[in-house]
Amino acid sequence: MSQKIKISPEEHLKHSLYVHDLLSDYELEDVWRFPIILQSEHSLDQFLTLFRSAGDQLSGKGLAGLLFRFRLFLGKLFHWDEQQPVDHLIPGTLRHRYAGREQLTFEELPDPGTGDFIPVYQLENEFLSEIANKTVEAALHISRVPQDGVWVVHMAVYVKPKGGFGRFYMALIKPFRLWVVYPAMMRSAKKKWEHFTKESKRDQS
Repeated sequence: MSQKIKISPEEHLKHSLYVHDLLSDYELEDVWRFPIILQSEHSLDQFLTLFRSAGDQLSGKGLAGLLFRFRLFLGKLFHWDEQQPVDHLIPGTLRHRYAGREQLTFEELPDPGTGDFIPVYQLENEFLSEIANKTVEAALHISRVPQDGVWVVHMAVYVKPKGGFGRFYMALIKPFRLWVVYPAMMRSAKKKWEHFTKESKRDQS
């Protein structure tokens, strides 16, 4: 099985996923395949738990962590990231769009949490979260998809830049995302998953 982690949008779009229709008006910016393999007994939820832990660690160390902190500084300086409390369904958000399609209430959606990315939905093989600021509306999609008799995990980034400045900003940070942030995220998640599967095998022996 190929271990290439940056994959084409077409390779992602060929899978039957809820997100394709929900985000049909968004641009599919990047798709990555985590360098791990999930067996039939591994759920997406197990991976997501480790992925969040890896993300928390990543934001605090190394060059990727430095970039995260620098972006946070710029957001505060230029007031890019001011967000209203997520205590109800806010029109224009993906949570509002999804709830409308599925006829769900605010209480029936995933807990919004306190992070920058707000969960939209979690299905058996899909998880979607969103973020919006003065530069872009974006969504992070994690999916478990079949490949060669096992499961692999895709990470897709969808964006809707806000005006000319939003597109300039996305172009400006693209090299950092492609060459620093995402590769570091892949390595961190791989390390976490390998440790998890090793411990699981030890517990079963």
